[in-house]
Amino acid sequence: MLIHYNEIVPQGILDFLEAIYSRDIKYYASEFLNEFELEDEMIETAIERAINACSSLNIPYYIHFRKIYIAEHSVIYTDWKLSSLGCYLTVVNCDPSNPLIAKFQTSLFAV
Repeated sequence: MLIHYNEIVPQGILDFLEAIYSRDIKYYASEFLNEFELEDEMIETAIERAINACSSLNIPYYIHFRKIYIAEHSVIYTDWKLSSLGCYLTVVNCDPSNPLIAKFQTSLFAV
């Protein structure tokens, strides 16, 4: 954890930290969760719950979740980039009434 002590942190150090945090955020929520046939609202709810899980465990969410904005054909929309843990927590927090989600959630815990 970086403690600033009321000092100004040089931009180079902030850029370096951003690069470190971003290196493991490889997956787009839209691509990953399109396979589960989810709508944007369901994805947003699952990600919100996953971020809350991180907060409850004192895991810095910004290491695993990054909201991004994509411009395509004069339209701007939002997506999320996720780490492996971010993907896992998102799927675990999805609505199990979707048979594809329920099957995947069950496969995570089947012994």
